[in-house]
Amino acid sequence: LTCTYRAAQAHTLYLGTRYTANGAQLTIVVDGQPAGGVNLMVPAEDVLIRWPMGEYGAGSHTITVTHSGPDGSDFYFDFLELASPTTNLPEFPAEPKITLSTDWDTDHSIALAPERTAWFLHALGFAGRANHYVGALWFYELVRTGHIYASGTVTFTGTPQPNFAVTVTLGRTGEPPSTNTILQKLIHVGDTAETIATAFALELNRGYTGVWASAAANVLTIQSRQMGVEGNQITLEASTTSSGFQTTVSGETFTGGVDGHWRTDLTASPRLNRAARDWSTSFFTALKGYGLDVAAAFSMELQHGDPSAAAGIAQVGPAGDPILLPTPSLQTNFSPVSLAFWQEVYAEIADIQAAAGLQPFLQFGEVQWWYFPNNGLGQNFSGMPFYDAWNQSQFEAQFGHPLSVITTNTVNPADYPEETAYLPSVIGNFTSAVMSFVRNREPASRFEVLYPLDVNQTNFNKLINYPAAAWTSTTLAGLKTEGFGFTLGRDLDKSEAGIDIGTALGFPVSQRSHLVGIGDSATAWLKEAQLAQGKGFESVVLFALDQFCLIGYQVPLPEGLRRSLRMGS
Repeated sequence: LTCTYRAAQAHTLYLGTRYTANGAQLTIVVDGQPAGGVNLMVPAEDVLIRWPMGEYGAGSHTITVTHSGPDGSDFYFDFLELASPTTNLPEFPAEPKITLSTDWDTDHSIALAPERTAWFLHALGFAGRANHYVGALWFYELVRTGHIYASGTVTFTGTPQPNFAVTVTLGRTGEPPSTNTILQKLIHVGDTAETIATAFALELNRGYTGVWASAAANVLTIQSRQMGVEGNQITLEASTTSSGFQTTVSGETFTGGVDGHWRTDLTASPRLNRAARDWSTSFFTALKGYGLDVAAAFSMELQHGDPSAAAGIAQVGPAGDPILLPTPSLQTNFSPVSLAFWQEVYAEIADIQAAAGLQPFLQFGEVQWWYFPNNGLGQNFSGMPFYDAWNQSQFEAQFGHPLSVITTNTVNPADYPEETAYLPSVIGNFTSAVMSFVRNREPASRFEVLYPLDVNQTNFNKLINYPAAAWTSTTLAGLKTEGFGFTLGRDLDKSEAGIDIGTALGFPVSQRSHLVGIGDSATAWLKEAQLAQGKGFESVVLFALDQFCLIGYQVPLPEGLRRSLRMGS
């Protein structure tokens, strides 16, 4: 790789590249002079890096980066960057009704100091009400279910003779004997099979990180500290030099280790884990300091949600298949078990906002039935997602017959009058229960709904995913719409129709917000944002901060393109 560039001032030069387990050795030359190198091979790593290549003055420079082997190794080139320190940062005019959304599932939130993320919004001039997605991947506590630690036993029998030795050896399959851990005990006068078992247990509990032990009578049980089947790789041997005394191991290796699953802990108190609580507290406090309001959003997704019928929180298809999405996540349902989890989640984030000096503002972010009979990437489900046990029992109790099997979102709603009346009421009851629960703790809490238009285009989805009786301008502080599919499809007509939908639903522009996807710089996202802004909406949200920064969009946002000309006299 050779590149010539011209710099206006002194700078530090950086190479953007990537550490991998198969990384290459790079040789770097700048202006014909060696500038060091970097070994990109780091076992078990796969991470982007920014490598400093030295400081250089203003003017033209030529850099050459050479792959120096070994053959077959990888060099990923990302960027060259010139960085010059300054104490004078640019100031941008404030956009009072536009903001960039943030997402704790992305590195522009979870991997950065919260104060820095808040500063980004302020420094870039985005002064509209912030929109923070607390996420689907990391905000909750985890519990390991179904796993078993591997173990092995040593049974001591007979009468030990003083001044002889007993040895227990621990190793690992596939590793050489030189890596084994050898524990040896000298037999003392008065020792018995029971005291020797106890002695080894005490020794193993003195600081060994791979195992721990217990003794019951003459049996020593050694437990792996590694979860699941990994513990089955620990080898076990025992021997003695004493006559009349025997050691018997349970097997050549530990056994019984079973891998379990990390699942969202539905009953943890608090529901939000320490990292989410601390980060959110600092973020909301920083936003308050900048005079910015903020809505905290959750969806129905949980990366580690338990999809089993026993857990009872999954939306499922007619065949009982859980709705697992490529996020990766489980789409949760509206059952009492799910409600109990989500009520507390919303209440805790409201508590955090209030403690930061904000009036709590919470968003139901796509709190709906999953939209398709597939996961959106070609994996089919057995049908639509209404068939968890609780929902089926509720429907049958109300109407006296089972919920119809609906396999697609394109069915004629007129063929399913009871289902199209019942299904939206489930959503409405759920969100109303959450609002009531939260307001018992934080009475001033405000709520908005994020309604995705692009995935609710079929007549059936339009009916089942918008509980009109529950989502009104009286019960909600606002209605936020989005239509990322319209944006990506470059269909401004559909985008504008979606923007206008709030009028028919009874929401004045002062209670309207619109979310615009900006991930593809070739789309008309800016025009869509300006359409919403031109309607006088309370806020327009660009999704999202990370994409805005990585693509490098211009600030302040450019004005809309306009042209005036005389076409005739």
